[in-house]
Amino acid sequence: MKYLLGFALIAIYTLVGSLLTQLLHLPIPSSIISMLLLFVSLTTGIVPGRWVKDACTVLITIMPLFFIPASMGLMDHFHLLITDSMPLLGATILSSTVVLIVMAKILDKYQGEDN
Repeated sequence: MKYLLGFALIAIYTLVGSLLTQLLHLPIPSSIISMLLLFVSLTTGIVPGRWVKDACTVLITIMPLFFIPASMGLMDHFHLLITDSMPLLGATILSSTVVLIVMAKILDKYQGEDN
């Protein structure tokens, strides 16, 4: 019974995100809209975290199962990965470098304020 409320809330937020995406013709995936809505609800206290904690723990436990379809898609389109490997590699290296630099600057700034 403790999981039922959590899964129901997650399903409701998923449905609301999907409806908003369709009605407003948003270019953002409905899953992102749903997560943002749930995040705002959790941080503002509209939805207490304890209501969804157990359901989220179950979903995190079985998360590897959600990667199976993506892995099968990669195997089916492996030739595209090989063809576009250099741009993908370049984008990965560039984005990782940018994230590292930005995070280092942010951490340096905020750790400097504590001292």
